Amino acid sequence: MNIEYVVVGICIVAVVMIAAFLINRLKKTNIPKDENNSDLNNSAMIVKKTSKLSQPDQKLDELVIQMEMLPAEAISDDSELVEITDSKILGRVSNLFSGLVQAGIAGSNAVQTAKAGSEVLYRAIIPAGAKLTNSKAMEGAVRGLYFGANGIKGHANLVAVKAKNVVANSVGVAMGLASIVVGQYYMTQINAELGVIRDGISKISDFQDNEFRSRIFSLVAHIKKIADFQVEILENDELRLSKIAQLDNLEEECTQLLGQVNLTLAGFTKKNDLDYASYEKELKEAQNWYTYQKALLDVLYKISDLRYTLHLGAVSRKQCLALLPTYTKQVEDTQALLTGWHQTSVNRLSIDTDEIKRKRDGIDRVIHFIPGLFDDDLNFRSINKKTVDMITAQASVKSIKHPQDTSDLYAEDVQLISKDGKIYYLPMGKAE
Repeated sequence: MNIEYVVVGICIVAVVMIAAFLINRLKKTNIPKDENNSDLNNSAMIVKKTSKLSQPDQKLDELVIQMEMLPAEAISDDSELVEITDSKILGRVSNLFSGLVQAGIAGSNAVQTAKAGSEVLYRAIIPAGAKLTNSKAMEGAVRGLYFGANGIKGHANLVAVKAKNVVANSVGVAMGLASIVVGQYYMTQINAELGVIRDGISKISDFQDNEFRSRIFSLVAHIKKIADFQVEILENDELRLSKIAQLDNLEEECTQLLGQVNLTLAGFTKKNDLDYASYEKELKEAQNWYTYQKALLDVLYKISDLRYTLHLGAVSRKQCLALLPTYTKQVEDTQALLTGWHQTSVNRLSIDTDEIKRKRDGIDRVIHFIPGLFDDDLNFRSINKKTVDMITAQASVKSIKHPQDTSDLYAEDVQLISKDGKIYYLPMGKAE
C-alpha cells in the first residue's frame, strides 16, 4: 500500500515538472524577435498615436512629413516669402516632397478657373532637428515617436489636417534639406549686407593710403565669396569646416585693420592748434578713416553671423559673437576721443553748426571788423554744409547699438510653401 502512494506521488511530480517545462518553453517562443536583437536595430521608425496616420508597414529610418493645403490669406505678407531658386535645393525638395511643386501649379490653375474660389497654397513642414527630443504639443498636431536601439530617441509634431503624407527616405535627408534651406536664407542676407558695406567703401575716392584701401577691399571680397551660397559648402562637412577656419583668419585680419583705424583716428585728436583751413582738411581725412572704422566693425558682425550659419546652429550665437564686445568698446573709446576733439575745435574756431557758419579770422576778420560793429552777422561767414555734416557725424558719439540678428532658425521647423509653381521658404516666426 505504501509503495502505491510512492508511485502515485512520483507520477504527479513528473507531470508537474513536464507541465512547467512546456509552459516556460511556450513563453520564450512568444517573446518578439526585435527585443532579443535590439542592439542590431540602429534604424529609426515612427509610431503614430492615431490610427489614421499609423503605418505599421513603414520602412525603417523613415520620416513622415505632412503636406497641407491652406488659403493664401494664411500668409499676411507675401514679402516674407523667400523664393528658393537654387536648382540643387529645388531638386532635393522635389525628391523629398514629390508633387509639392505640381500641387502648387494645380492649385493655381484651379483658382484661375474657379468663379468664386480663393487662392490656395500648399505647405510642408520639416520638424526641427532640435525639437526631435524636446517638442511640446501643438494645437491640432499628431505626435510621432522615433525609436532606436536604446528606446525612444525623440518625437515630432505633424499637423493633423486633411492633407497628403509625404514619406522621406530618411530622417537625415529631411534634416539635411532643412539645414540647407535655412543656411541659404542666412547666407543670402549676409551677402546682401556685405554688398552694401562694399559699396559704402567704394564711395571713398580721395583716400591716400591705397595699400590700406586694397586690404579692406580684399577682406570684404574674400568674406563675400564664402557668403555666396553654395550647396556644396553646407552639405560637405570637411569643406564647411575649412571655410570656418578661413573665417577665423579673416576675422584676425579684420581686427588688425580696425586697430590701425582706431590708432589713426586717435592721432587726429592730438592736433589742437589748427586754424580753420587746416582743421577742415584734417576733418575730411578723418571722415575717411571714420567710414572705414564703421565698415570694419560691420564686417566683424557679418563674420560672426556667417560663422554661426556655417556651424548650422550647433554653436550658439553668443559664442560666435564673443570677440565683438571687446572691439566695439575700442571703437566707442576712439569715438569718444574724436568727439572731444571736435567739441574743442568747434569752440576754439567759433563754428556754429546750427547756423552753418563760423567767425571770420585772419585778414578777413580785420577787414570786417568795423562793419561788424554795426551788424554782427558780418563777423561770420558761411561754411560748407558737408563740413557741418562731417562734424556732426563724428562728434555725435553714443553707445554703439549695432543691429544684430538674434534669430535661431536652425532650431525651428522649416516651412516650405508652394505657390504658382514656385517653392518658397517662410520662417516660422513670420508665418502668422
